[in-house]
Amino acid sequence: MKDLWARTELCNIAISAFFVEFGTGMLMVLIPLYIRDLPAGMDASLAIKSALVFSVFGLFAAASYPVMGRLSDRLDSRKPFVLAGFAGFAVLAVACAEIDTFEQLLIIRAAQGIMVGVMVPAILAMLATVSTPYNRGRSIGIYSTIRSIGPAAGPAVGGIIAGAWGYSAGFYACAVLGLVSLLLVNSIVKETHETRGRGIGKNKTDRTSNGEIKLFVYATFTTMLAIMIVATLLPVYEVHLDASVGGLGVSLSAYFSARLLFQTPIGILSDRIGKRNMVAAGLSITAFLLLGMAHVTSVIQLFALMFVAGITSAAVNVPALASGADLASPGMIGQQMSLFPMASAIGMVVGPLLGGIFATQFGFASPFYICAGLMVAVGVLIIRLR
Repeated sequence: MKDLWARTELCNIAISAFFVEFGTGMLMVLIPLYIRDLPAGMDASLAIKSALVFSVFGLFAAASYPVMGRLSDRLDSRKPFVLAGFAGFAVLAVACAEIDTFEQLLIIRAAQGIMVGVMVPAILAMLATVSTPYNRGRSIGIYSTIRSIGPAAGPAVGGIIAGAWGYSAGFYACAVLGLVSLLLVNSIVKETHETRGRGIGKNKTDRTSNGEIKLFVYATFTTMLAIMIVATLLPVYEVHLDASVGGLGVSLSAYFSARLLFQTPIGILSDRIGKRNMVAAGLSITAFLLLGMAHVTSVIQLFALMFVAGITSAAVNVPALASGADLASPGMIGQQMSLFPMASAIGMVVGPLLGGIFATQFGFASPFYICAGLMVAVGVLIIRLR
């Protein structure tokens, strides 16, 4: 009966978050295209402006994750944070449609980053609370799969709406999706509470667990670092492989499609064979695939490597997040789980810098080798935990 309740709560959380995630996917295409229509006081290229709107979002989200995670732990309350985040998403989507300058958009993107920082740690803490160590891989896999549908399909829908009715219509559609998520959370998602440990300070076990969690956080960081390096170097691939934009786009889609398809099966498998084994194996294979991506000679090779990398990155991220939930200390779940999205946000910022600078200064393959080396190092440290 308890397992049935947990499954119901898991589905309620995932379905409620789906609509905001779909709206987030729409914003991925609406925001960079919208920049062209906004006058700016600064003299910068479209590429720089696009990088700024995404970097500002990532930086403010990364800064907000641990703060909001810690606050939700202290209050032992998650649902109000989720509601506030969804409400903020809806309001800020409307604000995007009403602004007049690029600088105003930057302010909104910073606020959107903060709103993501408000809701994501609370959602992850809820998932950790309603699941158990025996089914946590499956639970995280199911949530991640449902969550990934939005970013996968959202950009196409956002582009269609903007093309047919304009950018404002796209932003208002995002606001409606935010309101749907808000109403669903308010009506079908129950508040979760922890059973807090009594005692003063942290004991040795807490400190050890925190160190182990950080290793899984580093694993998550390396997978985001890897895909951002590839995405940053797509223009170089276009020249080296004499590839079409469409072919490169399909290769990138192969990565995300594979992740979408395999997250739940991998989560279930990790519950059976061990989450640490799965993370270490995923890191090792992904590192090997990165070396291949540095030396591909055709788009077909890149497509194949990206598809397999999507599977292996899921083999890292899903059990890593589940392991973090297993190891989280009572009264610190929100704070410790917030480290995972924070690592991804940092990877989104560092990846393009690492890829662009090192590929230019030390050769195209250098950032791939650096990232592969980091993956192997983290994998070895995780194996040594056993």
